[in-house]
Amino acid sequence: MQGKSKLREWATPIIIGAFALSAVTGVMLFFKIQLGFVKPVHEWLSWLLVIGAILHMIVNRPFFMKYISKPVGRSILIFFFLLICVSMLPLDDKQRRHPFAKIADTLINSPLLAVAKVANHEPDEVISILKSNGIYTDSKDQTIREIAMKNDKDPLRILDSIF
Repeated sequence: MQGKSKLREWATPIIIGAFALSAVTGVMLFFKIQLGFVKPVHEWLSWLLVIGAILHMIVNRPFFMKYISKPVGRSILIFFFLLICVSMLPLDDKQRRHPFAKIADTLINSPLLAVAKVANHEPDEVISILKSNGIYTDSKDQTIREIAMKNDKDPLRILDSIF
């Protein structure tokens, strides 16, 4: 019994803290808020949530068994199991993507010269706009993706400043 008490002492704070970390970083990622180390922290430290949940289930095994023995608890767990299975089904990315995403990909992979024309600007005007936003280009033939990589910027942010 002493071992379970010690495990509970660790498991509960780990799961609470890891849930808070995963929830906050997950919401930030959902809303495309890319601050600091949000993405790697969410991806790597979410393992703490998994570990905490396993420890929590070990400590509270009798209660979990009681939950899944009842129809409501069992139905909820089956629902989430099915949701996990459905989320792993392969999707044809090209067909299911929003048309705006396809347009954005095309623009990101196009040279600055072509994007300037689409945005109804002169290429030199676009270069000036980008420069005023701290984004530097080598030539009008560079793609938006290349410019983004060189300047360590999100390509969509570059398109946003052009349009």
